[in-house]
Amino acid sequence: ISGILVVNKNHKLVGILTNRDVRFVTDKKIKVKNNKKLYKELLTPTKIYVKEILKLHSMKLIKGCAHITGGGIIENLPRVIPNNYTAAINLSKIRPNKVTKWIKSNGVNDHEMLKTFNCGIGFCIITDKKNYKKIFNVFNKSSKPYEIGTIIKSNNNNKIILNEKVNWKY
Repeated sequence: ISGILVVNKNHKLVGILTNRDVRFVTDKKIKVKNNKKLYKELLTPTKIYVKEILKLHSMKLIKGCAHITGGGIIENLPRVIPNNYTAAINLSKIRPNKVTKWIKSNGVNDHEMLKTFNCGIGFCIITDKKNYKKIFNVFNKSSKPYEIGTIIKSNNNNKIILNEKVNWKY
């Protein structure tokens, strides 16, 4: 099971399921961006990056990429990291969206958040630093990429190292 939010027929959030536990909650007054109710935000379709990624691929700017879905950054990013390399991620650079901040405020621990939810990171692109500006310009204003880490040479089997802490303030 990945992270699942349970919404009843009256659009009231009643639970959060993660890989480790189930939390029952209530949501009457919580609002997120643009004053939408939380359940409407949860029903907003996921951003799909196909057009942007195909364009970047045709421009030969991508060395690797990972869609951050169930399993979060902890399980999805290591799949594209080659042997003898590690993704060193600075968690303080992650910009969690309001929904994931709200989930975190209901008692889910940091590791479980990063292993279950995308925490606002929909997609990771691995590229040469010199190509960042070109990549940035391919995306529209609402989905501009930002750097969260670097790929480093490594002699161990760790494909990902998490440094710092995510700012979960809600």
